[in-house]
Amino acid sequence: MKRILQMPVRDAKGGITQYVMRNWALIDKSKLMFDWVTLDKELSFEQDLIKQGCRVYKLSCRQEDDEERFRSEMLKIFQNGYNTIHLHTSFWRGFLAEKLAVEAGMQKIIVHAHSTGIDNSDEKKRLELFKIHEEWKRKFNTGFATHFAACSENAAEFLFGEQIPKERITILRNGIDTRKFEFREVVRANTRKALGAEENFVLLQSGRLEYQKNYEFTLTVFAEYAKLNPNAVLLIVGKGSLENKLKKQAASLGNKVRFLGFRPDIPELLMAADVFLQPSHFEGFSIASIEAQCSGIPWLVSESVPEEALALRSVELPLYKAALPLHKATWVDMLVRIAECPDKNIDAGEQLRALGWDILDSAKILEQLYLEEDKPL
Repeated sequence: MKRILQMPVRDAKGGITQYVMRNWALIDKSKLMFDWVTLDKELSFEQDLIKQGCRVYKLSCRQEDDEERFRSEMLKIFQNGYNTIHLHTSFWRGFLAEKLAVEAGMQKIIVHAHSTGIDNSDEKKRLELFKIHEEWKRKFNTGFATHFAACSENAAEFLFGEQIPKERITILRNGIDTRKFEFREVVRANTRKALGAEENFVLLQSGRLEYQKNYEFTLTVFAEYAKLNPNAVLLIVGKGSLENKLKKQAASLGNKVRFLGFRPDIPELLMAADVFLQPSHFEGFSIASIEAQCSGIPWLVSESVPEEALALRSVELPLYKAALPLHKATWVDMLVRIAECPDKNIDAGEQLRALGWDILDSAKILEQLYLEEDKPL
């Protein structure tokens, strides 16, 4: 059995962690085992991983905080006998882990780009981090990994730029369980009843309550739209550092805005909603938009969502399933149009499977990458 070191994962279960967990659920465990590296003191799902035979390693610092301690802790992990490491990266703050993997003689080093921006609500800090990212990006080259991957072409450009030839980069799709997200009328009715929203026009946004997801814009749009449709309610699903700030912004709207926290029933909530919103400042990919498309409901996303994530643009769809500029009036107008002529695209799951977006297909591709012959640097 081959053990794959996955780094880093977080307890917040953001996009990277969800990506690894989805693939872990479907990977051939008779051939492959995932071991997990985290900077968190605890993973809420840690014991379940251990029961399945995984190892969970905890780092006490980032590389930029204490280089020597980071080096010592990483080398101790490597001593447990690994020849493959999958490094999931949003932006550069250094690549000491890559250097150490090369020095350790690891035969397969996969650097995987997952983002197109820096998720920090403090503009000054965000600009500082972007400057650091660009400085390190210029130093990165093909000598630090054997494989280069990205969730989208935009993410590849953001992390690798001209440093890595495009022909060396593999786009790994973030597939979903299409059958779980396919629209079912009975699920819609039951979920709306449980929410007490049977007669409402329901808007939904899900994801971490952080700068990247731009919930402030959603609340601004909704406040304007609610004046035109008093029957509208907004469901916000997720947790994050901006929760209190967002709740203050939404206070004047009363119970029209509902903060639901983490929910395991995203497929059911999508089926219950009348429109899905994602006005992100940036997205490396956007698994949420694929899930929304599969559920068949109208969806409005920002133009920062990569073209690859708008999978159903390749089939004929109404205009109000669209990527839009971040102009409040435009979004309000589109919501008015959706409310006037709602529809369901109940064949979306079948269409996405035909286009290769099912998690079974993407997990198999990743499995093949792990199992192909190792070619050390």
